[in-house]
Amino acid sequence: MNVILLGIIAVGAAFGVVFFTVRRAQRRMPPLQLAPGESMPTTALQRSARNTLLLASLITVVAAGVVATHGAQVFWDNDSVRLTVTGLLIAALAVFTVYMGRVSMWMTRDDGTLDERDRAILATAPAGTGPAMLVTLAVWMIGLTEAYQSTHLVPSVYLYLIFWSCLMVNVLAQLAGVMLGYRRQ
Repeated sequence: MNVILLGIIAVGAAFGVVFFTVRRAQRRMPPLQLAPGESMPTTALQRSARNTLLLASLITVVAAGVVATHGAQVFWDNDSVRLTVTGLLIAALAVFTVYMGRVSMWMTRDDGTLDERDRAILATAPAGTGPAMLVTLAVWMIGLTEAYQSTHLVPSVYLYLIFWSCLMVNVLAQLAGVMLGYRRQ
């Protein structure tokens, strides 16, 4: 099996873990007291997390597409391809940094932008990031061990890809955790 395809499967499995972990954490939160047919309005945190998740996901998928299109070895050997992918991933991290800066500002300002529900969701959102990163790392390790079992030598390019995939899974899992937090009704 293609190792890049295995990396994509790892990311998919990681988000499955995020979903179940965040859902389990949400069950410990107090139930919402809503009248039948009533829904909660969209909050500033929810809008910001949704937009950041969409933009960071898009940038990450484009970066993964460039690696998948060119192949791991060409990606590693060709400086322009490697720098393009790295630039895209740093751009996704910059988008996340802006989001986190905004959330930090809302938390310290305490002007009512974040309510109790937002704070509870922010507290449970990171619940799935650790397990998601571990699943990603486990799938990479199993796939690389199987792919290079005959030589016992894994090319350095995969260490680079493991690092970036774990980092981006962490970012996207935290944003997905916030979005899943608003799904509980």
